[in-house]
Amino acid sequence: MKIRVTTAFNDRQNGYVTRHVNEVFECSEQRAKELIDGGFAEEVKSDAPKKPRAKAVKTEKTEKAD
Repeated sequence: MKIRVTTAFNDRQNGYVTRHVNEVFECSEQRAKELIDGGFAEEVKSDAPKKPRAKAVKTEKTEKAD
């Protein structure tokens, strides 16, 4: 299961790796439940629709009149 870190913590079960805020990593269902219940992470929904990026608006350059 993929989870996203909401509060930085040192992951004791994986060699004291520091997990930073917004880091996404995969772990077991049981470990994910522990971290989510502890308030350290949230589940990443893979089927969630992504927000479309705002398109850049091109501006036309005015030509100099000679």
